[in-house]
Amino acid sequence: MKYTIIMGFVGLFAASISQAQLAGTLNQVVPPVRPVIDRTPSDLKAIREEARRKVQSSVEGVSNVSTLASDVISGIPTPQFTPPAATNILSASGQVVVKEVTVEGGFLAVEKEWLFLGEETDRVHFQGANIAIQKAQYLPALSQWLYQVKVTGNEDEVSYIRNSLPHNLRSQIGRNHIYLSQSRSPTNELTQEFETKNEANELETCSIPLRIGMVDTHVAPTHPLLSHIDLTQASFIAGQNQDQDSNADDEGTAEKTGKKPADPQENTVAFSFDHGTAVASLLAASLPDSSQVFNASVFYSRNSVSQGATLMSLIEGLNFLASQHVDAINMSLAGPDNPVLARVIKQLDESGIQVIAAVGNEGPASLPLYPAAYSETLGITAVDKSNVIYRWANQGDYVDFAAFGVSVDAAHPNGKTVRQTGTSMASPRVTALYACYLRKEKARNAALIKLQQLAIDAGTPGRDSVFGFGILP
Repeated sequence: MKYTIIMGFVGLFAASISQAQLAGTLNQVVPPVRPVIDRTPSDLKAIREEARRKVQSSVEGVSNVSTLASDVISGIPTPQFTPPAATNILSASGQVVVKEVTVEGGFLAVEKEWLFLGEETDRVHFQGANIAIQKAQYLPALSQWLYQVKVTGNEDEVSYIRNSLPHNLRSQIGRNHIYLSQSRSPTNELTQEFETKNEANELETCSIPLRIGMVDTHVAPTHPLLSHIDLTQASFIAGQNQDQDSNADDEGTAEKTGKKPADPQENTVAFSFDHGTAVASLLAASLPDSSQVFNASVFYSRNSVSQGATLMSLIEGLNFLASQHVDAINMSLAGPDNPVLARVIKQLDESGIQVIAAVGNEGPASLPLYPAAYSETLGITAVDKSNVIYRWANQGDYVDFAAFGVSVDAAHPNGKTVRQTGTSMASPRVTALYACYLRKEKARNAALIKLQQLAIDAGTPGRDSVFGFGILP
């Protein structure tokens, strides 16, 4: 957990602390100039820990914290929505491909399916009477074996699964959770008034093409707003035949795509182009000519407005992106903490790949969502054109930066644009900015410092749980 209970109270009773005290404390968190050194994998975590220590010390003199907290808890905004109801995801022939169930914490997962990252020799531990290996594959970019196992009996609790494993492996298994895209339904205000290449939106600091990864829905590649980038897609959607157009092979390669993938077959599920096309266009708006965007398509359509991706699909997609040696990976999605996902994110960080993720749209009172809440990840929230925070954006000390993400004009698969809202729409801008500074500064730490220096302070002086380090242009 990236924050303590007392940290969660800071935003609630900040008004009880003198403005001078709070400002004097938090303004020390991020100094204007820091030594420019190459970022170690723990650098971002260290920055966050320092921010947390400073804020904690500022409230040590407040008496009767529990009383203060109880007085204001009733005023906490309620989340935007409760977790969606589980459903059966059907193939074109009506067969169940993904059976969603509600599990611990109200999150969704594939019924009785679990994942494990380990060695090839570990497969022997998943061949018991009540558990069976569904799929085993080597992930070369992550140097790990990924096992998808299924409980064949009635026991489907984490304690049961862990007790069946050797002690050193018990912390490395997690459910095959389902993660959701993080944008609200578009306004359906379609327009064709866009510029194929808007020079005003380009990053002045970028002079050479970038390599960006994204995990999302499929992207409509022929949209005019994507014409100046080189798009490569690979599909990892649950149930989809990965031998079809634009899919990755076992070595993580993919084919350039100029058309939509083949129509769904009997073993495939419905999938959308809307969310990924919007995210790709917002990335492209900040990318120089000939930049490469690699998209891992992982989402199936749950209904007309909701997309879901299994953790199995996410990990396969991240392995593909890591094999492409991208500068950064955008993940405009969110869901529960999972030890398997946490391990993959840590491996990506240690390999030098920065993950940038949407913090989520479940409201200020929501518990942290992942992968944004992992210490290795940059968590991005959304503001409108007036720099007002998106009312349903998650809040917490895992928020690192804010960017424009409310009523954003983004690409629609039909070739026009549509206004989209959500932390999903804010994350691509930060991803492009980070990658740009990484190429310019040639060091991860220096790129992060550039982002901090560029950010406009908002809300409580210094870093806070609403805007993070501030709003990026």
